[in-house]
Amino acid sequence: MLQDLTREKEELKHTLEKREERLKKITSAYQETRRALKEAELRLRGTPERSSDETPEAPGVQKLAPRIMKRLLRRLDNIESPEEDILSEYRTPGGNLEGAPEAILPRSLKTLASERGISLLSLPDVFTLIIVPPLPFVSEGVTMGRRFDLSPIQEIVDTPVLLISAHAGDSMIMVSLGADQIESFEIVRTPVKEKHSKGGWSQRRFERLREEDIRRHGEHLRERVECAVERYAPLVKYVAVSGEPDLIRYVNQCFSLPVIRARLGKHDERNPEKTLEELYTYTLFRM
Repeated sequence: MLQDLTREKEELKHTLEKREERLKKITSAYQETRRALKEAELRLRGTPERSSDETPEAPGVQKLAPRIMKRLLRRLDNIESPEEDILSEYRTPGGNLEGAPEAILPRSLKTLASERGISLLSLPDVFTLIIVPPLPFVSEGVTMGRRFDLSPIQEIVDTPVLLISAHAGDSMIMVSLGADQIESFEIVRTPVKEKHSKGGWSQRRFERLREEDIRRHGEHLRERVECAVERYAPLVKYVAVSGEPDLIRYVNQCFSLPVIRARLGKHDERNPEKTLEELYTYTLFRM
């Protein structure tokens, strides 16, 4: 009898020790993740205001640059749960998170959807992340296991894109091989009259001349985009367009590839890396 109790005590002790060890690992990984998110939040506070063609961010939403997202992915990949209760859910454009358990996601967030798709990553009782990608998720699914399925997010970081940033008189065509590499970029520049503040006939005449300048710029931009498409179409997977709608319409018929409307600030030809980073920036909501 005493031997049985002693053996049972040792088994319980061993079980508790294993649980404590697993808890330490999960806590450590969680702290690393929180630290990465905190760094992103601090960076976000120091980011200048974006252009007016971007939609405002909702409270609690963070923008994660690709280098920060990669760091977050590495830390999420280190998390492991022996209970196999880690949830990874991915929805394609227009899909929502209606099927997520209410213990993980409040009902008020289940109708969230995006034109690029949406993902849910959750370690129950520890944290839940909602991520909107900069490029569309190409497939959807739900997995429950020991680790997060992060491959759909990683694939986007490595996706080549042709970007057109269209602005009157000064546009840019960029080809990226992913979030870390610019293959080429070209500035398309033609004279376009500045906006006129006077009224009457003078203003109407000026506006007609400005519209003609914009038309010429749009046609020249289309020619350069057609050259870029011919050269890079076998390489890139998406075309992203940003800028002024009156100019974007000139290039909309140039593509057989999927086209994405990107809400980016005006490009800076001296710093194309900034535009590249903005193009691959994720939106994250954490709970």
